[in-house]
This record gives sequence, C-alpha cells and structure tokens, in this order.
Amino acid sequence: MRQCWTLKPGYGLESLALKDLPTADLEPGQVRVSIQANSLNSRDIMAAMGQSPLPLPDEIIPASDGAGVITEVGEGVTRFSEGDRVVICFNPSHQDGPFHPSMAIGALGEVRPGVLASDVVIEEAALVGLPDTVSFAQAACLPCVGVTAWSALFEMAPLMPGQTVLAVGTGTVSLTSLRLAKAAGARVGVTSSSDEKLGRAEALGADFTINYREHPDWADKVRDMTDGAGVDVALETAGPPSIAQTIRACRYGGRVMQIGLKGLEGPSINLLDVLVGGARILPVMVGSRAMLERLVTAVSLHDISIPINQQFHFEDAPSAFASFTSPQTFGKTVILHDEIGA
Repeated sequence: MRQCWTLKPGYGLESLALKDLPTADLEPGQVRVSIQANSLNSRDIMAAMGQSPLPLPDEIIPASDGAGVITEVGEGVTRFSEGDRVVICFNPSHQDGPFHPSMAIGALGEVRPGVLASDVVIEEAALVGLPDTVSFAQAACLPCVGVTAWSALFEMAPLMPGQTVLAVGTGTVSLTSLRLAKAAGARVGVTSSSDEKLGRAEALGADFTINYREHPDWADKVRDMTDGAGVDVALETAGPPSIAQTIRACRYGGRVMQIGLKGLEGPSINLLDVLVGGARILPVMVGSRAMLERLVTAVSLHDISIPINQQFHFEDAPSAFASFTSPQTFGKTVILHDEIGA
C-alpha cells in the first residue's frame, strides 16, 4: 500500500483526505519514485474548487510538482537506475518543442493522477535527473512555476545580460523570474500593492519596485525607471486587470509574456498602444520536459534558490493548502516527506 492525498474537484479543500491505495506494479519503461518533496500551485486550488477547464474525475490525487528517489525500475528502462535522484516534469506529454492544446490532459494532478503521494509509478520519459547540489525542496519548486518562468525568459527569445525585466506582482512565477533573470545579468523591476512584499523583493535582488496602488498609472513609473525606454520583457501574471499598463511599460519590440489570469475584468487595451508601442504579446503555457532539464542545469550551475514561503510535513498537507491561499504568502509552499529543510 502507499499513502496518497486525494480531493474531490468542486468540493473544496475540505475534501482533502489521506488514503492508503494499492501499490501499482511497474509496466515496461516505468519506474517507482519515492517522493521526498512536493510544491503547490494555483492549479491545485482551482482543481479543488472545481475551476479547472478540464473534465476531471470524481476524485483526484493533486499536485503536479514532485521530486524524489527512484526505488525500482521496470523492464526496458535505460536512463535511470535505483537510487537516482529525480524531479518529475509537469506534463509528461510535452517532451520537447512547441506546446499543443491536445497535450493539456497529460499534465499531472488533474485528469492524470498527481504526485502528492508517498510514491508514484511513472514513465522514465517524465523524469529529469537531479544533481546533488539541488535539494529536493528546491527541485519541487521547478516543474510548473520554474519552467513557466524559464520558458518566458529564455525559450521563446533569450534574455540577454543588461536587458530589463518587469515582473508584474509578487506571485511565485514573478519571484522565480526575478531569481532567474538576476542570475542571467538582467535588471529586474517588480510591482505589487504591498510595500512589505516590495521590500522583500528588493532583498531578493529587485533593482526597482513600484506600488501600483500608489501609482495607478504605473507604466509611467516604469518608463521613468528605464530612462524612458521601457522594459525588454514583462511577465504579466494578472491579465485584464493590468495588461494595458504592462503593454505601455514595454519598449518598442519588447515582449509581454502572458502567464495566467487573476481576473477577467479590467481597462480596455488601446490598440494604438500596441501598434505604436510595438510590444508583442505572447502566451506562456508552462513548458516541456526538455525545458525542465535545461532549468535544472542552470539552477545547479548558478546556485539559484527559489524563494520558499513555508514548509510542511506530508501528513499536514491540508495546512499547506491553507497557507498557500493566504494573501500574505511570499514564495513557494513546499510539502516534505521527511525532515523539514530536506
């Protein structure tokens, strides 16, 4: 038997339950991974609340993000051995190349069972080797949020040293992007409605910060901070509530990387701002296993740490979900299966 947390989509976080489920046998090409750490993402809350756009089963094992140790390998496995440290990719259906909407149902933790379990059986093609220099807690922060930030900054067009990045908000994608962009030699600005969070962003390396409540036309402040030029790359994590300002904050030919939605209502986009400003608006849909592999290499080589807000034990997963939804959260919420700090 193995222990798994389950929830019922649409029934809220109160439906979380710790269950003993049968241990699955290995099929050819599969391995068994003893999970050592998980991290939570907004999609886990959306699934619990019945807000996923996908048709979910009546009960799911949540969480797409996990890292651990291989304890068993099946017939035909060639890339990994027992004892190898690994991190599991967000969507095993997306191995490399461009994303296609047909791949969406392959993401873990929704239609396909997630990894909030003591161990999982999964195809070796879903795994990326984990160097000893990257902890399980840090690795568990990478598959969804980490790859999304990596894709936005380096895959669609490479971020160059000396360029300027704007992270809209202080969500986990923004904070991860801050760490990655600074490691690449970029200048980074961050927006928020909280001076306390902006101060913490500065401690992580932000070069300039803007409180958008104090400055409703905050695109003008961004222009001031960039000598009138605007930013090269903007990571837009809110959508309609702020995208009109984000477009104006970009330089001519700059990129607005649209990541997720915090609401559907907001100021109308002025088409003239798009035409005259020359900003390109590009959607970001997480990324492939190959991107995760490149991200792990970069994190290891440059000793990049992803901000972690709080860590919980596996047995206390409901508290982790509750913490994740708190407006005071700043950084990733991690669930560890062994000692805190692993």
